[in-house]
Amino acid sequence: MSKNIKIENYIDFNGEMILFDILPEERQKQAGEKIRDLMMEHAGYDLIRTSENRRPSAVSMTGPFV
Repeated sequence: MSKNIKIENYIDFNGEMILFDILPEERQKQAGEKIRDLMMEHAGYDLIRTSENRRPSAVSMTGPFV
């Protein structure tokens, strides 16, 4: 007997819980980058943006393990 598990991810978007999959692709990317940045910050890393001309995801990580 096989059971399928479906996982749905929701994010808090301005106080409203929204299904991640219904967000436009650009918003998904922004949310993913924000989640990554928060996780790295909580792990003790400081994000240093290399320049304003580069993509927001182009960051240098510094922290206790670097």
